[in-house]
Parts: sequence; structure tokens; C-alpha cells
Amino acid sequence: MSEPFDPMGEAVVWIADTGLFVACGRQQNAKYTALEQFARRNDLTFVLPQRVYAELTDAPVRSTPGETPIDDAIAAGWVTVAEEPTYTDGTVARVMDDARRSIAQSSNRRDDQIEKADTALAAVAAERLSDEAEFASVVTTDVDAGEATVTALAANGFQDRVRFKDGFELIEEIT
Repeated sequence: MSEPFDPMGEAVVWIADTGLFVACGRQQNAKYTALEQFARRNDLTFVLPQRVYAELTDAPVRSTPGETPIDDAIAAGWVTVAEEPTYTDGTVARVMDDARRSIAQSSNRRDDQIEKADTALAAVAAERLSDEAEFASVVTTDVDAGEATVTALAANGFQDRVRFKDGFELIEEIT
């Protein structure tokens, strides 16, 4: 690709993981507010894989019933939930398999111990890069998952089109 990756460019999809929102805390937290302001200031929408959304909406049921700040972020328009990936698509399947293997190797775990939400980041990125986005920025607090997503996408034809952004670093930069 001849043009450089600009994470704030119009053709960039921002895909976020559970850890980013968990690290921000409740809506009243300054980190959460800063994340919302970051999204609005840069006119971007964080895209959540279905599995990430499920993790975020299940957690309040266990800890703070009735509080689902992610639904408020979706209603406000700075977060959206991706359609379930087309798992029968060869590229999506390969990217997910490659990401799973890479995470397992870097974290010293078996393939079957890797969270499906982690590989869903790679699947959503592959679909968006195939269909509509020129670039993808994957934001997660899980370094293994972030690096594996970039590696898997690069190995499947999306080299230089995806970047991993550590969610903790993003929060620190914007607060």
C-alpha cells in the first residue's frame, strides 16, 4: 500500500475489545468520559465484535445489575456492534485460526484455551478490511491478542493495513 496508515483517517475502522471498556470503568469515571470524548473529537465509532458485546453486557448482571454502560455508548452513537462474522468465508476462517495459534504460542496456552472474543477481533477486522475499510486499528488491553491480530491479518493479505493499539496506553494518552 503506497499511502501511510493514518489512525485518524476516514477509512479506518476502530475495533475494540472488552478490556478497553473494563479499564475505563463506569460511565461516571473520568476514563470512560475521556474515551467518549476521544471518539467524538475524532469522529470515530468503536466497533465491537458480537462476542465482546456479550462479555460487556454479561458483566453488569454479575456485578452491578441494571448498569450496562456499553448500551448507553451504543445509543449515543460512539460504539456499534458488528454483525457476526461469516465464519464460512475462507479468509475469515484463516485469520481466526492464525490468530488463535499466534495467541496460544505467545501466551504459552493450548489453542482450545484461547477466548473466542480474542479471535473475533481478527475476524471483524478481516471482514471490514475486505468490504469497506482501508485500515483497521485494533484496540485491546491484551497484548497477545493485539499482536496476533496484526500478524494474522498480515499473513492473509492485509499487511500494512492494521495496527494494534494497547488500550491501557490509549487511556493514558487521552486522560
